[in-house]
Amino acid sequence: MSVLDTAVSSRVRLARNVRGVVFPMASGGVYTEELLEVMKNAELAAKGLFDYDFYFISSLSDKKKLSFIERHFISPDLAENSSTGGLVLSKDGTFSIMLNEEDHIRAQCIEPGFNLKKAYERINRYDDRLLSSLPIAFDEKLGFLTACPTNVGTGMRASVMLFLPALKMTGIMDSTILKIAKYEGLTFRGIYGEGSAPIADMYQLSNSRTLGLSEMEIIEYVERAALEIIKLEDKARLALKIETNYYLRDDICRSYGILKNAYMLSSADLYSLISKVKLGIILKVLPVHDLAELDKMVEMSGAATISGDKDLNEVERDILRAALVRKILSKEHV
Repeated sequence: MSVLDTAVSSRVRLARNVRGVVFPMASGGVYTEELLEVMKNAELAAKGLFDYDFYFISSLSDKKKLSFIERHFISPDLAENSSTGGLVLSKDGTFSIMLNEEDHIRAQCIEPGFNLKKAYERINRYDDRLLSSLPIAFDEKLGFLTACPTNVGTGMRASVMLFLPALKMTGIMDSTILKIAKYEGLTFRGIYGEGSAPIADMYQLSNSRTLGLSEMEIIEYVERAALEIIKLEDKARLALKIETNYYLRDDICRSYGILKNAYMLSSADLYSLISKVKLGIILKVLPVHDLAELDKMVEMSGAATISGDKDLNEVERDILRAALVRKILSKEHV
């Protein structure tokens, strides 16, 4: 079973609120003394766990906000909260804490590959500190109290980003997987969460139920479901019969040729082509490349992220993106 080929990353997110403090959405866009105290203690709870930077959302440019959204550090909702929003972001980008988004505190930890337990262990250490420093809203029967009722209970979402090109190609994704996920109390979403579309055939599988289960039960539940879907993806890859599927082999090789030689490359073209290239590498049609590096390339190729501190127009971004892709694909692994 090709877990390493299919599980791109694992994420655990916790929603926490402080008892007696108004929800951010009801604060009227004012930095109250209580909200500032929440932000201060949420930041202090991270000290010593990892190196980080702190940002007031109001201090970020529109381009920086978009880059942070592209890289999954913040949500679009937090980007719009220039009144009371804040962010604690680890230097390596694997840990982020959104302050005064929908909840007072939304912490997330992302680990590469199929590693939900490690992500949970890291975020749990932060949560223990948070619970000892702030009066977090908790009910003995319901659990943690959150702004959205669907998060009440553990307040936890555990998700695995899965690369599922064969299930998409064979039509099993739409006809079967989505129905199974919904029946099992799980959700399938695009890489930017609710309402977003999949990019480069990557889907986010997460729990939709937070009430009545422990945190470890949720982790194990999502892990089991992810492994079952990975098995189905393996079967779908075999069903493609790549040895005799000349049209697919041709499509894969053409996609590789374009990415290796294109002088200009839009993000939409990259997302479409890189999925076929990754599948070609997995099916041994193409030379071996580091799949994690290719996934990182997709993450770093968004319009705002690839521009960095420069004010680039669309053509300049497409030229820079193509150059980045050519550089990465020039490195083959034996």
